[in-house]
Amino acid sequence: MHWFEKVKSALGNVVRGTAETVAAAGDDELGREDLLREACDGILKLKRHGAKGKEVFPPGVIIRVTARDGSIESLRRFVADQQFEQDLDAMLKNRLTEPGILPARRYVVALGEHNRVAVEDDTMGIQAQFVVEGGDKDGDVFLVQLSQREWRLGRGRWHQEHGDDQRVANDVILTDTLPWISRAAAVIERTGAFLEIVSRQQKDFLVVVKADGAKIRPHLTASGRAPVAVGDRLEFHDGVSGLLTLRVERMPEEASAPGSLPPTRVTP
Repeated sequence: MHWFEKVKSALGNVVRGTAETVAAAGDDELGREDLLREACDGILKLKRHGAKGKEVFPPGVIIRVTARDGSIESLRRFVADQQFEQDLDAMLKNRLTEPGILPARRYVVALGEHNRVAVEDDTMGIQAQFVVEGGDKDGDVFLVQLSQREWRLGRGRWHQEHGDDQRVANDVILTDTLPWISRAAAVIERTGAFLEIVSRQQKDFLVVVKADGAKIRPHLTASGRAPVAVGDRLEFHDGVSGLLTLRVERMPEEASAPGSLPPTRVTP
């Protein structure tokens, strides 16, 4: 019998917003499928029923993984892989009656004597923000809220990709005056603990500059999107000399308040 099944009934519980499973010492290492299953089970144990019986979750969760030294690096690779997040999303949706907004997820992987996966409400304060650099909105700050699944970026108040579009507001107004910033320039989407950007009307004139200096044009990737994390810069330009930057920064600790999640991995 798998170690997870042996201890599931005894130690798989929810106490003050925490769902946990623990492996006995000497049992097999946690594999990718084990981690997926246990993360899924732990998140589902935090499910609540809202209005009209709708299944709801806390805005964010922390998945704490403890493992022995022999498997810790593998586990860190698993949770750093965006495919892991996508597989976890799919597993959760398959087990829900009416999949709604799934919680944002943050991972902490650490050494320990036993294999352990604990899922708990994320009560950390706001830790990430978008900051406009350049143009007439220079210095404007937009918070990365846990409850939000996407942010529309563009010029002016309305995010209109086509002339006959219904009026949908931009969540991040990059400028009111620069004509080479499109009204529906781009969309940032959240999947679990990851952020991705999709270039819309801005097309080739949007570049993601990673913290290590690498540059990605989302419009030219096979998927049409690119990952975004704290420390990155999103550069909007006109192909000549015009440049406006949206920085992805960690929110200063002293300004923190409950309700958001950094789009980063935590693996101490």
